[in-house]
Amino acid sequence: MLIWLPPSEGKNAPSQGPSLDLNALSRASLATSRRTVCDALAALGDGPEAAAILKVGARINLSVNTALDSAPCAPASSLFTGVLYEAIEECAPSAWSGLGAAHVSIFSGLFGVLSPSDVIPDHRLAMGVSLPDLGVLSTWWAPRLDEALSPEASERIIVDGRSGPYRAACKAPWARVWELRVERETEGKRSVISHDAKRWRGAITGLLLASDGYLAEETSAAEKALEEAAYSLSLGDAKGHEHRVTDVEYGAEKQTKNGGSTRTVTLVTH
Repeated sequence: MLIWLPPSEGKNAPSQGPSLDLNALSRASLATSRRTVCDALAALGDGPEAAAILKVGARINLSVNTALDSAPCAPASSLFTGVLYEAIEECAPSAWSGLGAAHVSIFSGLFGVLSPSDVIPDHRLAMGVSLPDLGVLSTWWAPRLDEALSPEASERIIVDGRSGPYRAACKAPWARVWELRVERETEGKRSVISHDAKRWRGAITGLLLASDGYLAEETSAAEKALEEAAYSLSLGDAKGHEHRVTDVEYGAEKQTKNGGSTRTVTLVTH
């Protein structure tokens, strides 16, 4: 299976490291497209107008976006922080140094898609942003990511932990996309959880990498790997309450016109 993740707004900016080399990143066919977005982002500058376009607060330091080519870089897996990436490392401290890391792709408004080992600088750009001359990035990236990713991912199971705009950037109609959802059941009532869902997706990713579950390619093996990971988890919330997965529900596989399918996989927690 393959695992597709979103990036994070939070970054662990490196104080030293190599400069950005777009030609050295994975999926080299995207180098020209990445340069286009980098130049468009840098051209915004770091003032109030840039903050408005990027949909961030005026206090956010956007100078990082004007120094993309000179700033020190670090692997994407260590640059991105936040609950999803913290959960991966909590469940699998050596996840990014193992063979399973090659099965993970991280989507990015700036770079389109990355491998965890790709070295990149600190930056601020979400996939839902509309840049001058380019438009909404998810729409702009869609045909480019389709062309870059279809050869490696066609007909394969993709455990999709991405959020809306990142999912829109590559819907992968040529693959078997399993959208990973999380719901909490309390007194017989279901509710969708958002922020905490990132932790569950990160924890599932970490356990799949640590247990070699990522090697599953067939439906039954992939379901077994997901269930083993899910039922072994226990995550605490801010109030100190422990939550576990009580059920893993699989939606029907809906066929697409391009030979793939979509399916929801819902973790029901309490």
